[in-house]
Amino acid sequence: MSDQSNHTKGLYKVITWGTALSFGILAALAASMKDFIGGNAAFDFSLFTVLAFVAGCTVGWIFWRIVLSKARRSPENKQSGST
Repeated sequence: MSDQSNHTKGLYKVITWGTALSFGILAALAASMKDFIGGNAAFDFSLFTVLAFVAGCTVGWIFWRIVLSKARRSPENKQSGST
């Protein structure tokens, strides 16, 4: 994957950061939601919300790092790059 175009590299960056931000926002919303089942839904911003956002971002970023590293090592990619 080192001989990829700049467009492909840019797309991977957008995918990676977009997923990381989406996971972070989702985790922060889930962490800040209070009394949802009781019918009095409210958001309570706290340190736990910030920690959940950071954890969600990290999980989303790590997910694409793993996917892209496995794609780099795949036999199909090595064969198509050598022809």
